[in-house]
Amino acid sequence: MIKTYSYKAKARTGQVLTGSIMAENEAAVAAYIRDKGYFVTQIKVQKSASTIGAMLDKLQLVSIKDLAVFCRQFSTMVDAGLSLLACLSIMIEQTYNPKLKAALKIIYKKVQAGETLSRAMAGHAIIFPDIMINMVEAGEVGGVLDEMLSRLAIHFEQEHKLNERVKSALVYPAVVVGIALITVSFILTFVLPPFMKLFEDMQAEIPLATQVLLKISGLLTDYGLWLTAALLLCTYGVIVWARQQQYRLVLDQLLFVLPVFGLLWRKMAIARFSRTLSTLVRGGVPIITAIEVVKKSSGNLSMTRALTAAQASIREGMGLAMPLRASNVFTPMVVQMVAVGEETGELDKMLEKIADFYDSDVEDMVSRLSSMLEPVLIGIVGMIIGFIVISVMLPIFDVLTNFNQSYN
Repeated sequence: MIKTYSYKAKARTGQVLTGSIMAENEAAVAAYIRDKGYFVTQIKVQKSASTIGAMLDKLQLVSIKDLAVFCRQFSTMVDAGLSLLACLSIMIEQTYNPKLKAALKIIYKKVQAGETLSRAMAGHAIIFPDIMINMVEAGEVGGVLDEMLSRLAIHFEQEHKLNERVKSALVYPAVVVGIALITVSFILTFVLPPFMKLFEDMQAEIPLATQVLLKISGLLTDYGLWLTAALLLCTYGVIVWARQQQYRLVLDQLLFVLPVFGLLWRKMAIARFSRTLSTLVRGGVPIITAIEVVKKSSGNLSMTRALTAAQASIREGMGLAMPLRASNVFTPMVVQMVAVGEETGELDKMLEKIADFYDSDVEDMVSRLSSMLEPVLIGIVGMIIGFIVISVMLPIFDVLTNFNQSYN
């Protein structure tokens, strides 16, 4: 289970590093600190002041959009010749996100004390992703911090656009399904029970469809709270199960083979992989380090394992394309373009083309899925409502028919 750890570390020069990071265990935190060239002196789990406070704290996230705006503004100021401290001071004043503002205040003090910007950011890994820390470090070493920040801004902007396209396409289906569930639950729980009593008083012959509907209505009326609690417990159980390392791989593999949505998920993962690796390679980050950053941001264990194999292959003097081909995660087109990029020495450009292609492909696929889902969902909702109406009206028609026959 992922927790937030606070840590203290020391460099050979005696410089002290403090910060917090989210990780699965203390070993992962220690490995992260050692990778930065520091010696671990203290690691401990952060304790939240209260449950409600912790929940509110988690809600105040720093979004990709926030990072894109930050990088764009910071890049412009650095390019204009302002000092780092001046840039940070201005950003603290202009930033509205409370988490980002608090982190920038601490970073300002560390930079003022002589620490590099990338080192100071590394102490806030929960806010600044690894790609940002590594790109800033590369910019500091090469004297091109403004250029690195500009590339980061482009990277975050494109990732934000892709995420927003997917979200906007799924909003309408989600709203339709939500309203349908609420409407059907309301009808079955509050509207149908009076009809049940009416049918009993009239001694009407109840058709099979109506009997089924009344049974469902009775279950929701008598055990609605228990069923809701059971559903929430099952959902929680699935989430806990999915976080277990031995089951996470199975789940991630299943996500890639699901009909329609599996292909969409794979294309989004490839687009994110290509965009991130292209940004890092173009920024001068060593390929092994770049792949490590991509692994942490992939969000899929199948892809993580493929990239681990790629790192081993590169260390042995082989290329990136071969382990990608063997993983069965990446498409043949991706493998071929990566191979061409390695041969021509333009891997970053090829990866960018792959990312552009899959970004466009995902957008088209989401648009098609959205246009297909809308009529299908409306049809399904209409059929459910129609079934309920017919099931209620059939006994009423039966009673009216019998009444007319008796009267005549």
